[in-house]
Amino acid sequence: MRASAEPPLRLTGRGRVVLVVLVMLVSCLVLSVARVTSSAAPTGDDRPARVHVVRSGETLWGIARGLAPDGDTRVAVARLAGLNRLETTDLVPGQTLRLP
Repeated sequence: MRASAEPPLRLTGRGRVVLVVLVMLVSCLVLSVARVTSSAAPTGDDRPARVHVVRSGETLWGIARGLAPDGDTRVAVARLAGLNRLETTDLVPGQTLRLP
């Protein structure tokens, strides 16, 4: 029996670059899928979301003060604005706000 005389597989410089780029693309794909699935995963909090319907004369500051009477109202306003994706503190009667 005679052993095969084939040389071992060797990568050229271009082959190495292609391999590195391929590994990076696969890694990015895996990370982006993981990020999407983790943000869409249930949080385990089965409580219904609390909402508040804005009445005439109410302000975001007043609602925030009611939610955190002993805390910093500025922090509560920022949290409410972020949770509801508000670009301004102006409210409209009948508007629905999600509460933290």
